[in-house]
Parts: sequence; C-alpha cells; structure tokens
Amino acid sequence: MPPGTTRRLATLAALAAALSVAGCGEGKRILRVFAADALSASFREMEHAYEAAHPDTDVVLDVHGSILLTRLAPLRRGDVLAVADHRLIEKILSPKHATWVAKFATTEIVLAGHRSSKHRAEINPQNWFDILLRPDVSYGIADPSQDPCGYYTRLLWKLAERHYFTSRGKNRPLARQLVQNCPKAHIARDALSLISEHLNLARVDYAFVYRVHAIDQKLPFTPLPREINLGDPALADQYAKVQALVPNYRGGTETMTGTLIAFGITIPTDAPNPEDARKFVRFVLSPQGRKILERSGFKPLAPALVPAWGAVPEFLKDLAKAEE
Repeated sequence: MPPGTTRRLATLAALAAALSVAGCGEGKRILRVFAADALSASFREMEHAYEAAHPDTDVVLDVHGSILLTRLAPLRRGDVLAVADHRLIEKILSPKHATWVAKFATTEIVLAGHRSSKHRAEINPQNWFDILLRPDVSYGIADPSQDPCGYYTRLLWKLAERHYFTSRGKNRPLARQLVQNCPKAHIARDALSLISEHLNLARVDYAFVYRVHAIDQKLPFTPLPREINLGDPALADQYAKVQALVPNYRGGTETMTGTLIAFGITIPTDAPNPEDARKFVRFVLSPQGRKILERSGFKPLAPALVPAWGAVPEFLKDLAKAEE
C-alpha cells in the first residue's frame, strides 16, 4: 500500500461518516430545548413523541443543572428553556432574555438510597435525620450554587428543624448539624451526578434528590413528610416561612426563601425558532405531555400558572392562566 494511503482512507471514512450524520437531519428545522436534569427522562420521551408528530423538526435536547442552563441559554441561543425553579427565569433572565414563565409541574424531595445503604431497614420519615447523623453513615446533596435541588435540600433541612423540634418547643440546630456533617466531597455538581457518581457507586449511603429522580433511576427511597418535602401546593405558605443561606454561582452567598418546588418553562426572547418553540411548549402543557410527566412521578399543574411579573402568552391562553 503506497505511503499515506491508510491515513487518506481514514480521513475519507471520517468525512463520509460526518456527511452521513449531517444528511440524517438534512432539511429539518432544529429546535434546541434546554431542560433541567430532573426532566431528562420525561423530556427525552417528549422529544421522540414530538418528532413523530412533526417529522420536519429535529429536537436537540440539552440537559444540565438549572442554574447552569440559565447562563447557557442566552449564549447558545436555545428555543425552549425548562428549569427546576421557575424563579430563576425572572431573577436571571428577565427582562432581556425572558418576559414570562409558566409553572407546569411539581415534585418533592425524597431521601434515596441503594441496596447496601447502612441502616436501610430502620430509616423512616420520622427518624431519617438521626440515622444520617450517625458516625458510620454518609449522605450527599447537589451543589446549591449549580442546581436548585441543592438549595431545596438545604431549605428542607430548615423546615425539618422547624417541624420536628421548634414547633414542639424543642431547641435543636438540626439544619446546622446536617450542613456540618455533609463534606464537600459529597456535594455533586447536580442531582444526576450525585446519583451516578456517588449513590450508584456507594460512595454515600443516601442522597437528597427529587422523587422523579428516584422513580426514573429506580432507586429505593424514603418519602419525607409533606410539611417539609416542598411538594404540597397547599403548604406553600408554610414553606415560605424558612430561609437558608447558600452559596451562589458568583462565588458568594445568597439567602433563599422556602417555596413549593415548581418547574418553569419559557421561550427566550431571542429564540431562533420561536414558531416550533411555541408548538413544543404547547405539547409539554397538553394532556399528552402531562401524561408523560406523570410517568416520571411529576404532578403536572393544569392549567399552568404564569406569575404576575409576566403576562400569559397568547398562544397559551387555553393551557395557562395568570397566577393569583
């Protein structure tokens, strides 16, 4: 074989492969969807269902922690953005990059484990904190500066202190104890990383994640009381009575207020493909989209709720309403 022939053949093969991949999406409109990691399984299913109904559209799904997504969306010019805390849209992207957000689903924080989690047979919704604080037990959380699941967890610890002790006239700094006993090595970039890199490898015994994570990943988990799990709309006012000081992505700290976990979806103001973006958002909020969310353990909000800082978009008038 003449010199250089092998290299030329390899180059031609790579070029052919690249052209083949490019040809697969030839003529299709690209719809770039940025979604919180907790939406990974349900939005992947929506991607396939939407493409089946719209064969001229190629949905490109990009999954990260919500705080990172709010920084990436303007840079990468996403068409749809769905985050785990609707408040991030107003706080970080409004008014330049977003003029509204629709709250479309809720979930709750649970305590997930694995087959060899220590004291797994003992742990329950009433004693979980005492189990976690035993010297032989380890637990992890998502990074509060990158993923709302992290600061939701810190707020849950504050609510737990109030629920189990303060409300009963007892004085115990439970939230501080839980913070102090969770080393940096057990704080993952986001909840999916927490599961894949820490929980599944048994580097920790337990992890605070969304119920939808536990269901999608088929993890054994301990449900936590509704008074503290941030998942009951009827208790939203109670959740708002606590605050937690947490690190933020700027390298400082920030005081977060308790809230019902509410996932939010919007279309950035500079979306390259706003027409298909509107169709996709309608699909997410539709009965078919809600059924997909329910399969992952979400509780869809129907109609979706649009907070007062933004108006209900005309194309969502039949699927969303202004929040009271």
